[in-house]
Amino acid sequence: MQTRTDENALAGELSISHERAIARRYIGRIQWEMILWGLGQLALWLTVLVLGIRGDIPLWLGFPIATFCCAFAYLPSHEAQHGNIAGHRENLRWLNDLVGHASLLNLGYPYGYLRATHMQHHAFTNEPELDPDYHYMTEYWWQAALEAHREPNREVLERHLANNPVFERDLTNGVLARKLMTLVQLVCAVIWPLPVFFLWWLPQKLGISYTVVFLSWRPHQPARETSRYRNAKIWLPRVLPRYLVQSMTHHAIHHLYPRIPHWSQPAALRELRPFIEARGMAGAELLADYPYGPRAEAASEPERAPHPGS
Repeated sequence: MQTRTDENALAGELSISHERAIARRYIGRIQWEMILWGLGQLALWLTVLVLGIRGDIPLWLGFPIATFCCAFAYLPSHEAQHGNIAGHRENLRWLNDLVGHASLLNLGYPYGYLRATHMQHHAFTNEPELDPDYHYMTEYWWQAALEAHREPNREVLERHLANNPVFERDLTNGVLARKLMTLVQLVCAVIWPLPVFFLWWLPQKLGISYTVVFLSWRPHQPARETSRYRNAKIWLPRVLPRYLVQSMTHHAIHHLYPRIPHWSQPAALRELRPFIEARGMAGAELLADYPYGPRAEAASEPERAPHPGS
């Protein structure tokens, strides 16, 4: 399959302006799915934690449920960081903050802290001296799972602190908020040691590792390129279905157009496929056999009769 086309085609029907016009059609809707996802997993986790503390459910039952909630906690906040919860509805922008803050409570990370570092990740993807997430880009997944529990490189943060007042404000406030969240967890652990360990602390650690491996390491590794169509890749999971990796298989679309809501990305991928292939996006060759993407949907449509003039 040819993945790059000549310059005349790229300047015509495959032009950047045409690509952006298509992408804009998928931007702006309220993402109700992420509201239910973010607040729902928090409510479920809190219920399990309280029931575990009360002794109403065994810890062996609550542990996998709490771990699932922590593993699926970050993505709704990630969508909020990009303003994708409320879409174009200015009167509902508070939903971004609500979901952004609430969905991270079990992970123990402040919304502002992660939003500040994530925006710099988008601005400087895969640049070792400027990307706060670059320390996750290890050779093996288990190394990334361990790196998930280390802070971003201090020199990287200091470069942004020196040049970005908004980043400095959000990071400073975020560090204070994170210390407070850690203190609350510690106090709870002293009062209810076993329930907090099995229903909060350990699920939190596993959830953070899962998030870094599948939402950061896998879509970017080996993280050697910084160009717009090559700084992330389309990939296929070897064992897990895409829903268990939160559809990060097409995370590259998010790096092209961060304002396209997560639930709209598969449809956008189908329509943007010619542009992606023409510009040689990393992993574009997989689209021919994408099991839930462009080829799969086309194959499911009934065969149309030829046009009389063909």
